[in-house]
Amino acid sequence: MINYWQRGVPVWQVRYLTVSFAGLSVVAVVGLALAALRMVSPLGPFSGMSDMYAWGVWKTFNVMTLTAFGSAGFSVGIATWVLGHQRLHAVMRTAILVSLLFYGTGLLALGVDVGRVWNFYNILFPWRWNTDSAMFEVALCMPLYAFLFLAFENVPYVLERIWATGGPVARRRIRAVEPFLRRIYPFMIAGAYVLPAMHQSSLGALLSLAGAKVHPLWQTPWLPVLYLIQAVVCGFAATIFALMTACLYWKRPIDVSILSELADLLSKTIFLWLGLRLADVAWRHELGAAVALDSYSVIFLAENVGLLVPALVFRSRRLRETPRVLYNMTTLAGLASLLYRFAPTTLAFRPGGPHDVYFPSVPELLIMCGWIALAIVGFSLAVKTFAILPAPIEAWDRLIAVARADHPEWRLDVHGNPTDD
Repeated sequence: MINYWQRGVPVWQVRYLTVSFAGLSVVAVVGLALAALRMVSPLGPFSGMSDMYAWGVWKTFNVMTLTAFGSAGFSVGIATWVLGHQRLHAVMRTAILVSLLFYGTGLLALGVDVGRVWNFYNILFPWRWNTDSAMFEVALCMPLYAFLFLAFENVPYVLERIWATGGPVARRRIRAVEPFLRRIYPFMIAGAYVLPAMHQSSLGALLSLAGAKVHPLWQTPWLPVLYLIQAVVCGFAATIFALMTACLYWKRPIDVSILSELADLLSKTIFLWLGLRLADVAWRHELGAAVALDSYSVIFLAENVGLLVPALVFRSRRLRETPRVLYNMTTLAGLASLLYRFAPTTLAFRPGGPHDVYFPSVPELLIMCGWIALAIVGFSLAVKTFAILPAPIEAWDRLIAVARADHPEWRLDVHGNPTDD
């Protein structure tokens, strides 16, 4: 089947500064300002945490939960390079950008949560590593993945931009470094798949140490496997959601065949996860707790039904190629997935008993929203500057025509690529 989406094209002829962009920027600035203030102030005024609840919403939501959406590049990459879904190369740039933004903001949130972030430099000195800590693997793998492997995956479209807008000197430098980048590319891609698989499973392993503090419906030896597979589910859902939201907001054409292929993979992964989850609950004799209809049972049923419905709907090719159904069901799957990732760290986490409840303070919520707004602002800036979002070939032709008119100094070949000739 021929792709309708042919190649990445920036969102051109759209103003950078819009009302929504300005509003999100304000939220991001407020969140960052409060985070900076929190670094030089006592923790008490900024958090609803207590001696029982030492994990605040910055970690439980921004890190433990939203980094699952940061698995977009991991999910699409495995499907493309390992499973042979070559048509998904058209959406790879969107997926790895989503990953970079969620991991980047997640690491910022982790820095605020840790508190004395200026001591993080110790990770550079192996003789200071605490290898007995459950957080060691996460603290090592997440920054390494985000700032090395994931950043490397996002380099090509940046170099394209420099090539198109730069002069002969910039192009000579890019041409000189290109052979080296091609040589290390396979190793960087391998690292980009190994590291997220390690730390996503380690996030689940971290929760297993909480023991009876986590409700039995979520506390299981299979948490590392369930967290890893759930990250793949979130990655597919985040990619579809980001693509469709961007196309709807900026009125760009969509390729339902590629989105349908992503939805098909999302459905199959959900069925795999649901099968393991329910088998684990049955094996541990917790089915009674699952249907007890107390608050924990309701959360459990909500997250599982919220995933089962989209998985069943997406088994119909006609339905998953219907844009409205695809968008709504993907949103439902994403919310249900986030609920599963969030529940064992907060909603089903009762270290002091069933009546000990944590609720984030207003500054905590503002900082949390600030990280999310920062990711959205970064996405908007990136897709308006670089060729990330996929588009049909005629959109590329229109862009080339605009480029020739606005920048007559650019020398392009017959395919629209910059040339020195």
